[in-house]
Amino acid sequence: MRLPLVAALLCGGMVLSSRQAPPAAVLFSPTHAGAPQDARLARLRELVAAAESAFESGDEDAAAAQVDEAEAFTADWPDGLLKGLETQNLLGRLKTVSDQLGEEVPDMGMKAEEEVVSLSGAELASELARVKEGEEGVTYDFPIDLNDKVATWVNLFTTTKKGFMEGSLSRASRYLPMVRQVFSEEGVPEDLAYLAVIESGYKNDARSYAKAVGMWQFMRSTGRIFGLKGSAWVEERRDPVKATRAAARYLRRLHEISGDWYLALIGYNAGPLTTERAILNVGSRNFWDLYRSRWLRNQTKNYIPEMCAAVLVGRNPEKYGLVVPQLPPYVYENVQVEKATSLTVIARLSGTDVSTLKDLNPELLRGSTPPGSYALRVPPGKAMQVNRALSGLKGSQRLDFKTYVIRKGDTPAKVAKRFKVGAQDLLEANDLTAKQFKPGRRIQVPPPPMQRLDEKDLQSRPAMEDRPLPNLPAIPSDEATTRPAPSAPAAAPPEAPERPAYHSVSRGETLFSIARQYGVTVDELRRWNRLKGSKVQLGARLRLHPR
Repeated sequence: MRLPLVAALLCGGMVLSSRQAPPAAVLFSPTHAGAPQDARLARLRELVAAAESAFESGDEDAAAAQVDEAEAFTADWPDGLLKGLETQNLLGRLKTVSDQLGEEVPDMGMKAEEEVVSLSGAELASELARVKEGEEGVTYDFPIDLNDKVATWVNLFTTTKKGFMEGSLSRASRYLPMVRQVFSEEGVPEDLAYLAVIESGYKNDARSYAKAVGMWQFMRSTGRIFGLKGSAWVEERRDPVKATRAAARYLRRLHEISGDWYLALIGYNAGPLTTERAILNVGSRNFWDLYRSRWLRNQTKNYIPEMCAAVLVGRNPEKYGLVVPQLPPYVYENVQVEKATSLTVIARLSGTDVSTLKDLNPELLRGSTPPGSYALRVPPGKAMQVNRALSGLKGSQRLDFKTYVIRKGDTPAKVAKRFKVGAQDLLEANDLTAKQFKPGRRIQVPPPPMQRLDEKDLQSRPAMEDRPLPNLPAIPSDEATTRPAPSAPAAAPPEAPERPAYHSVSRGETLFSIARQYGVTVDELRRWNRLKGSKVQLGARLRLHPR
């Protein structure tokens, strides 16, 4: 770990690294132990600048290498040199890079990439009997196929993965009342609340290797389609309430298209296009037929058995020997904060602490509310106290931001990039226009983000428009293998847009892209045009209505 060493250096102590010896190029550097002080500082400046540059360009491996080299380089510096003002400043910058490199820990939840060997024989019979006993007196609103694969995952959740399951269900206990209420309002089976156990272990700060974020693991593009905004100040994919509402609507949309909750979950995990491709190639809409094919990844094949097992164990953890500490429910009051205000200031006014505010508002990426009006969550019973205190605050009292004096040659973009904030956000925080951003002006700079931001977060983007959601890909109907819909009511599908009588196929178009363009299914196009395969000829004239 690089963090303890950097922290010790910042305290002025002399630390010997316990890691492997640094490369020979470092050990025999002309600016190493016997070099003059100025040469050492010059070399450290180079390493810190290189680490910052590599991190800003997205090359985390190179940034980590520069941090490691800087640590090895300064490991045997005398106390007098370590305590120098310039050295402390450089080590502070180095720690900032090191902290940010250490923050993003990909979290795959319970989604298993490997193939899972199912139980068989006596073990399978014993596990099935245990599950049937646990099911007594319990009704589910999500369809559960109890077979060897589901029983295998029940066994895993209660043995080798027991610790993870207990921790996930404990975290879930805080949010389940809210999730069930939202799912009920959106017409989604309440048992799907256990999907977040599989996705993230009910962690709001979970982040996958594919950069899916939050409890419900939304990708940025899908999140924006379903109303989740992101900026240098907030990441709504991390908000438990907003992300739960978006997940419910996404799941409902996937079910409206497929008519089957297993197929809907395949779409949630791997994308509707993957579902469509697998169905077309296998010729069946039954999940277990798709499971036995080569058209789904192992992770997606595991996804449905995992989900069924999560519902079975999650609804009855004590019957499976799990100890699940119950957490207080996620409750709060809202306070409308009209201007950017530091959480430390609000915590002081409300008699609470910053960690509580961050916990209630996990979407906040910085130690403050964003510029403009923002609905901040505060502990129950604190709203009136905070409102009263905020009403008497002057602008200068709201922020504990750093002060920065604009230099010659500075632009909003340059300064914003230096401090990891969007240029427009920086201007808004200081109530300035780009023309007013002039040398000599003193401005307030927000604190660094509490987690690493993507470059896309630093770009100013317009708010999500209030408009109908776009059509998702349609899945061919096959009434012979359609699973009966669950009892939970589903919202009526959106009406298809008006369309012409015919469509002439252009270069690059497919039946799938044409079907999505006109709000119909691929199966309907085939039927109306008496097509058998999935290919369509360039220039063909396709009928877009029944004959």
